[in-house]
Amino acid sequence: MWRALAMAVFFAGSASAQAPRSAIDWLSESLLQPPNFVITPPGRSGHTEDVSITAVPLDKVSRDAVGLLPPERTGFAGALWGDLTSDEIVALLDGMAHSELPEVAALFKRVLMAQSDPPVDSGNHSRLLLARIDHLFNMGALDEAESLILLAGASDAEIFRRWFEIALIDQRTNAPCAALKERPALSDDVATRVICLARAGDWNAAAITASLGETLGNISEKDADLLVRFLDPVMFADLPDPGIPEPLDPITFTLREALALPRPAEPLPLPYLNIDRDLRTPARQRIQAAERLVQASAIPPTLLFAAYRGTRAASSGGAWGRAEFVQALDAALVREDDAALADAVSAAIRGFAEARLLYAFADEYGAALAEYQPGEETGKIAPQVRRILLLAGQPLENWQGLGGADHDYVQFASQLAKGAVITGISPYNTALADAIHMAFSNLTPPRADLPLQLEKIDAGNYGEVLLRAINLLSPGREADPRDIHEGLYLLRKLGLNTPARRIATQLLLIEPHST
Repeated sequence: MWRALAMAVFFAGSASAQAPRSAIDWLSESLLQPPNFVITPPGRSGHTEDVSITAVPLDKVSRDAVGLLPPERTGFAGALWGDLTSDEIVALLDGMAHSELPEVAALFKRVLMAQSDPPVDSGNHSRLLLARIDHLFNMGALDEAESLILLAGASDAEIFRRWFEIALIDQRTNAPCAALKERPALSDDVATRVICLARAGDWNAAAITASLGETLGNISEKDADLLVRFLDPVMFADLPDPGIPEPLDPITFTLREALALPRPAEPLPLPYLNIDRDLRTPARQRIQAAERLVQASAIPPTLLFAAYRGTRAASSGGAWGRAEFVQALDAALVREDDAALADAVSAAIRGFAEARLLYAFADEYGAALAEYQPGEETGKIAPQVRRILLLAGQPLENWQGLGGADHDYVQFASQLAKGAVITGISPYNTALADAIHMAFSNLTPPRADLPLQLEKIDAGNYGEVLLRAINLLSPGREADPRDIHEGLYLLRKLGLNTPARRIATQLLLIEPHST
């Protein structure tokens, strides 16, 4: 009863007003005047990918075959899935564990973005495409997920829903709302229609749609309350918080953000952190969101370091401390102040290692440090710098022979970086180094089912074995050494020697150790 009365008041008020008042400007602004839609080229974390997209008529290719990276860019076989069915592939993808080891996460991301032959049973259902989009979304890689959608074409309801949700989080709803206006059959979701009507400035139609949706049972009372409050947050400011649903869906999350309603107590899911990358978000919150997304290999480190550089630290420690490290290091490089640079690099390595962001630091500063001519003070920290250069894949020449001997792991990583042939018995005295040494010396892992995996490669089930290798390596240093041995061994058998060496280098060097 109260909602019907409120709607009547809303309609009466809207006769003399073009749009309702808004609690927070950013969402209403993005709905009314969204920016021009731009596809951001995806890339492996920390590296720009030059993506060439070739248009092919969709009646001639299965959507499941669509990808952003062709086989010559991924290094994968074009017939990635062999004789697996769509359901079997989706089950394998759903069983993948998240990895905090950057190269492992990047390798899985590359699988999700890869062009490949479609599954043997691929048809119009696009199950594999939808699963790939969902996995990219869940890891926070919204640009890549959206690019897949646009390449495939958002011509059915399931693909359109994903497109709209991504666009809403990224605050650029113009394109999907225009598509919905042209083809109303793309969505019968009440909230989607209400938001698009509001974006077009048709607030009366938006309110009527919300009211009818609840009356017809197409939307819950809680969702109707949220939409009504969104349409006029001042008029309905006294409504109680409808509560945070579990799971929290993208539309509810963005509407709650617009109304300044509380966030969940636990950390936000990765895709929703993209909303905090907006320049109007408080700097500390923006940095923390970028840090989590970089840790998940969802965005490149360059975006994180831009956030560090774009603010003045309001306190010390944590995210502010890392911003201070970056700014101090930048200043020392510009001045070529050798003593200040030595202090800044040492402090930054400690800080970024503790935050599980050492790889991002190496990626950002590796090239600059490789070119720097070390002086007396920086020469003393040469072992630390060599570790960073190896993580970044940069040459060591300027820093060789300085600062004392390297840790065994740095020496081993240096051999891997040079592409040296690993032979003989492992000279190391740790299970981790022994496992890596055996994988690169072609010693067969002690697993009874290994011949079966090799048979699968010969039979053309390349992707299945690749996902097994990724899963074995996902726990990083926490993995069983036998899993590390087998995972690296299988990658090499699949012809992925470069990713295998990068993973081995990260296993050896990312974690703190004495140098």
